[in-house]
Amino acid sequence: MISLIGFSGLILSFIFNVIVIVSYYYKINQRFNHIFYLALYCSLFFMCLSFFALMFAYISSDFSNFNVFQNSHSSKPLLYKITGTWGNHEGSMLLWLLIMSLYNVFFSFNITLEDHVRKLTIVFQSFLYLCFSLFVILTSNPFLVNSIDSNEGLGLNPILQDPALAIHPPVLYIGYVGFSLILSLALAGLILNQLDNLWIQVIKRWAMFCWLMLTGGIALGSYWAYYELGWGGWWFWDPVENVSLMPWITGLALVHSLMITKQEQLLKRWVVFLSILCFSLSILGTFLVRSGILTSVHSFAADASRGIFILILFLTITGFSFIIFILKSPHSNKQINLLFINKTSALIINNIVMLIACITILLGTIYPIIIEVLTNKRMSVGAPYYNSTVLPILLPGFLIMSIAPMLSWQSNKLDKIKNYIYILIVTSILTLLITYLTKFNIWGFTGTILGLWIIAASLLSILHNCLKYKFKKFFIYNNALIAHMGVGIMIIGITFSSIFQTKNNFTIQTGEIVNSGQYSLQLKNLKIEEKNNFQELLGIFLLHKKNEFLTTIKSSKRYYYVSKVITTEAGIYHDWFQDFYLVLGNEKNNKWSITIYHNPLVSFIWIGVMIMIFSGMVGIFKR
Repeated sequence: MISLIGFSGLILSFIFNVIVIVSYYYKINQRFNHIFYLALYCSLFFMCLSFFALMFAYISSDFSNFNVFQNSHSSKPLLYKITGTWGNHEGSMLLWLLIMSLYNVFFSFNITLEDHVRKLTIVFQSFLYLCFSLFVILTSNPFLVNSIDSNEGLGLNPILQDPALAIHPPVLYIGYVGFSLILSLALAGLILNQLDNLWIQVIKRWAMFCWLMLTGGIALGSYWAYYELGWGGWWFWDPVENVSLMPWITGLALVHSLMITKQEQLLKRWVVFLSILCFSLSILGTFLVRSGILTSVHSFAADASRGIFILILFLTITGFSFIIFILKSPHSNKQINLLFINKTSALIINNIVMLIACITILLGTIYPIIIEVLTNKRMSVGAPYYNSTVLPILLPGFLIMSIAPMLSWQSNKLDKIKNYIYILIVTSILTLLITYLTKFNIWGFTGTILGLWIIAASLLSILHNCLKYKFKKFFIYNNALIAHMGVGIMIIGITFSSIFQTKNNFTIQTGEIVNSGQYSLQLKNLKIEEKNNFQELLGIFLLHKKNEFLTTIKSSKRYYYVSKVITTEAGIYHDWFQDFYLVLGNEKNNKWSITIYHNPLVSFIWIGVMIMIFSGMVGIFKR
């Protein structure tokens, strides 16, 4: 019964979106105007009914639903029954539709844009909704009835049974799917020739929100991978990580371009192009993840028919959007105010750098696919390719960011250049001392000096603004500079945790002590604990620093009964300036192998991201 209710809600939501589109073409009639919005709200209601029907099926362990049977078990904790709703291909696509519908309804309350622009945006969003709901109904129905009677399910993937996975996919999707509204806004503005300042103001806020949610989702995913997968790192250039990074980079370029557009009206074409590209990359990423052509711990599906369907959607939506872009783009004879070096030219150069980086990541992701098609041989492109190509490409962008605070919008004048030169000298000396006292590495030196310079230059500009505005509306005037500080902190965290990370392997038995740098570690004891859906072998370690007890670290291996899978849970001691990261390995001759990582300043990565998100939220409300 619950599956029937859920599927009926999905079908009714589809029908009401059709009514939205049809009623738009009778907009002259006031009655159809009421029908337009009523159908929109009914669509969201039935979409919510469908989604929460699936969630109820998971919570109640209704194994007559084939999706629940495949991805749940009655012994799972309640939290993971709920997250099982979107912890699979079909459920995640239903979440995709729910978020798309929510964006459409929330946007309908916008009072900034003129009514005809708002309505056409809603129509385009409804059209996109219909495309993806057809995909769900025809190829990915989460409400199929189980053909066999069963009292138990097959269980959820063990690595997804983690609190971070309860919020990582929804937050990521809010950003990922949200770019559909940006595309709808761009197409509506193009067709109606309404790319005015009000349109810029609206699209800027929605683009900023989507980008911030995508930032938060990626950060949550990287932190989950850091402590859950036991690899000692936070980013592995996994293909599915890459496909989320590409719309993030393009979205960052879009947000910066909207800052320029306020000054240079001719750049609206570029803004529209990026708006189309953001969601096109989101669809392309969906195709790569769900077609089965990529092998990844994150991959959802391996069904060729689904891949073909999404590929058709990608080609149709992207092709239609770019045709509209070519035919309806605004033209202007006004020249852009590009000088040798000012904020406008710097932001344009930064945009180009980010797009080149995005193209480089895309090539590294799809190159193995092309090679396999042509030669029938599998190959992979790993971290060395991305580290040797993407990072050098991004360096000019970070360099421009470090000098951006001293640039003017309208002239070549460099504001207070002497102060910034002093900052450069001080940070260079400080960086030389840091790298000399640790171990010199050209990438370590480069990353450290860039991070420190960005932070110092941003702080100096914040001080100038405070003196100028007397702390009035501090965050409003300085939110971009605060975001740049977050970037600088993140760069330092990335540099130190990557370049200066140390790794040691030991074998240890109960009661034995091993030394790792200035730390000593003792295996106090091992014990086995029985949980509802897994058995855990727990290693309890005592960590000392220079004979002073610091903390107890617990690292474990879990055996999940249903899926018969063993996972490793890393033990982490978070210090202010480094993480002590411990992974329990296998046993041989009563000795256990352990791996110890020292990750200096790794917490700076997530601190920097949180600062960026906070300042971005402030920027949403900035006029």
